[in-house]
Amino acid sequence: MRRWTTSHIRYMEDHAGEGADAVAEALGLTREAVRQQAKKYGISLRKRWTCPNCGSTVFKPLSTRTGWCEACTRELRYEEISEQVRQMQDAIRRNEDVERKRQAVYSRKHRLKSTLRVMEFSKKRHEKDT
Repeated sequence: MRRWTTSHIRYMEDHAGEGADAVAEALGLTREAVRQQAKKYGISLRKRWTCPNCGSTVFKPLSTRTGWCEACTRELRYEEISEQVRQMQDAIRRNEDVERKRQAVYSRKHRLKSTLRVMEFSKKRHEKDT
């Protein structure tokens, strides 16, 4: 059995976030030996990742789609969805405006046709009376 040196302990402290397997491989020791020493010195060998977007250290793997932590990925998705909602609202507003203008034109056309009918009826009546 190899003896643990201070450089081994320091390496384990510095690289604990890479996990027990990675530390064991780098030091040429077994995973169980690394786990026991980590427990003895109170070092967590839980894997950690650093988000390149926000710089925070997280314990869940980074997103394969964005390469960011879960919070940054959700924030990005929120922004994407918000933009889609804005675009949809703009499209609805445009359609409502067009429909309102179209309806105004049809209403005006109907009123004008009614006015013409009344005028024609009055003209025929006037001709009939004379």
